Amino acid sequence: MKGKTFFISFSLVILTIFDFLISVAIGPVHISLNSIISVFYDKIFGFNYSWTYYVIIFYIRMPRVILALLVGSILGLSGLIAQTIFRNPLGDPYLTGVSSGAALGAAIGFLISPFLVTPLAFSFAMLAVGITFSISRTDGEVKAEILILSGISVSFLFSAVASYLIYLKVYNLRGVLFWLLGGLYGANWNEDFWLFIAALIIFPILIYFTRELDIILLGDEEAKSLGVNTGRVKSIVIILSSLITSLAVSLTGIIGFIGLVSPHIGRKIFGESHRYLIFTAPLIGANLLLISDTIARSSPQGEIPVGIITSFIGSPLLIYLLYRRRKI
Repeated sequence: MKGKTFFISFSLVILTIFDFLISVAIGPVHISLNSIISVFYDKIFGFNYSWTYYVIIFYIRMPRVILALLVGSILGLSGLIAQTIFRNPLGDPYLTGVSSGAALGAAIGFLISPFLVTPLAFSFAMLAVGITFSISRTDGEVKAEILILSGISVSFLFSAVASYLIYLKVYNLRGVLFWLLGGLYGANWNEDFWLFIAALIIFPILIYFTRELDIILLGDEEAKSLGVNTGRVKSIVIILSSLITSLAVSLTGIIGFIGLVSPHIGRKIFGESHRYLIFTAPLIGANLLLISDTIARSSPQGEIPVGIITSFIGSPLLIYLLYRRRKI
């Protein structure tokens, strides 16, 4: 089993590298893999290189590719956390109201100034999470059922306000629609850097709770009898996963299905142990989003929102996985 697990994990890493190179190569201007490697080599060792290829690779495509890897990893891990804490196979990173809060913040941003879209989307996403969390926390415990219901209620409320503003006040409807459907077209190195720093801080903390997450799957009472402070663990992982998801969504808009499907694919391969899922779910999410974004920006009709592609890819995958699970 360990040999098989190592082989599959290693294959995922190789696939990620391959997808990275293919994604950098594909676009309106096709760049061969030899040219990409040559530009890297010449830049590192100070030789003459194609300035046009250098600009396309390092200032247009690589920031976007890296953002896709980061956001896909974040959604994959946050989806795993949500499904574990809620003990619900339909759990995803947006159950706590992140997406609706971000949508409201973005709508206000489009109404005031495009420069405020990202900070307002992040702020309102965290506001929605804070309201959801405060409603569901009683006596130091986070009740999964109440958390889901409060998350749905807050999502409907924030969505209603966002829809009202978009309907009456926002005139850049195409821009709003593109944001709501998700896209990585605005990627830059600055966004990549701060998102990477956030992931570098939060991911190790979530990985630290791998054992506790496995035990929580047994139920709250069993987890408590085994010495797990369920209220503390749930509070920490929900807040941290919601925080980094809010940051990702504020940069890219609402990208569906990645957080929902990635953990299921991981479980199909590795089983229920978070020891493996905590690493593989983010890798699967990163590859799914990278492939989806490559397709989205290579459309003959021009770039389309990546959320449409992730839905086309994610929904059949989820249907297939659920069908196979039904047969077992």
